[in-house]
This record gives sequence, C-alpha cells and structure tokens, in this order.
Amino acid sequence: MKKTTKPTYIIFTSIQRIKNCSLYYSYKMNKNGVTGSIKIIYQQLLFIISIPLLLSCGYSDDFDNEEIDRNFSAPDKIIKVNIIYVESLETLGKSSYTLDEVEFINYLNEGYFHRFGIGLELSESKSLINEELYDLRDNTGSEPSTFLMQSRKSYDKSKVNIYIVKRSNIFGIAGIGRDQRVLITDENLFTSTAPHEIGHALGLFHSHEPENIMNTVGKNLRHHFNENQEMKIKKRIDEINLKN
Repeated sequence: MKKTTKPTYIIFTSIQRIKNCSLYYSYKMNKNGVTGSIKIIYQQLLFIISIPLLLSCGYSDDFDNEEIDRNFSAPDKIIKVNIIYVESLETLGKSSYTLDEVEFINYLNEGYFHRFGIGLELSESKSLINEELYDLRDNTGSEPSTFLMQSRKSYDKSKVNIYIVKRSNIFGIAGIGRDQRVLITDENLFTSTAPHEIGHALGLFHSHEPENIMNTVGKNLRHHFNENQEMKIKKRIDEINLKN
C-alpha cells in the first residue's frame, strides 16, 4: 500500500488561534494592570481548552502495512464491539464495503490487544444512513465534532462502536476516536490507525514513546501500550461492561 502523508493544517490553525488569543489578552491584562496569579490561571485555562483539539488525531495519519507478530493469548478483559457501516440513501442497497469482520477483529486482537490481556469481541454489525457522516468532505475542519454529533444517537454505550466510512468521502483523515466511538476510513482498517483510535475511544491520550500505539509519529512502529495505558484500558472496560 502506498504510504502518504496528510496535512496537520486544521490542528495547527486551531492551536495558533488559541496562541494568538492568549497573546492578545495577555497584552490587555498587562495594560490594565492585571498580572501575577490571575494571568497564570488564564493561560492555564487556555491550555486546557486546547486539549480536546488534540484528542482526535485524524490528520497526518499515514498508511502502514508493516508485518506484526501475532499473539494468541487468552484475554482476561473482553469488550464487545459493534461495527457500523456508514451509508447514504444512494449507497444502502449497493454497498461497496467488503470487510471480512472476523479477520478484522482477529487482526486487532492477535496483532495488538491480546498481548495485554485485552480482547475485542464482535457483537453485531449494521448499516447507518447518515448523509453528513457519509460525506465528511462537506465538513472539512470540523470532522471530529461532526462525527460525535452525528453518532450520538446510534452508538451503544455498553460497547466500543467502530464506524467505517469510504476513504473517497473524507479528506485528510484516517481515523477519529473518542467516547467509545471510533471512525476509520476503509483503507486504514488493517493499519495501526485502528488500535490507535480504539485507544482514544477507551480514554487514552497521545504518547511520545517511539513504539507506543498512541504515538503520532512513526506509525509503522506502533506495537505496545505502556503499563499505565494497559491499566487504564482495563479499568475502562470494567466500567463499560457494568452497563451490560
């Protein structure tokens, strides 16, 4: 599969706007004599506001087709998964999705999750007609918020929900993950994008560790969760399973 690099323009622009806003209000505070602890609290608040912009890492996600070592260990924590194919009214009766769902779940388990005692189990698959979600090119720059808004009534809070869209109907995004919901373009299902976004859906943030599944660079090197991430995922799975 050809490796491509997608732009990080939207996240960069958003962070730059927050930075500019911070500089402007810092100037106003200095002019009005407001300094010290109030200024520090304000800058910290701006930083916290910027964090959600980094949770969904759909931009600049490369394709990768590396060989991974398979692991067949029996998991001690299991989370059920729904697969949801996003369709439009025009495509519902002639879907071009050809995913082998068993192969996909096995790829995730044997390649990534089983080695940490975590198992994904397919619950059900279905189609969702949603024009806004199907063609996210109409929402360039607001894909994460559009995804969360448009999926709020269709996801099962007792499971991880993987929404699949056609790569041709989205621009510059490989995947989005948050709040037990994952959006992945069909060409990125069998790449490290899938476990990365599932990690986000189960509450993980980005990591700077070179081979960590949650890193944002060297995507063909993603192989492991660290101990804290493993504990966090397992705790979240326990919380979700209580809803079953």
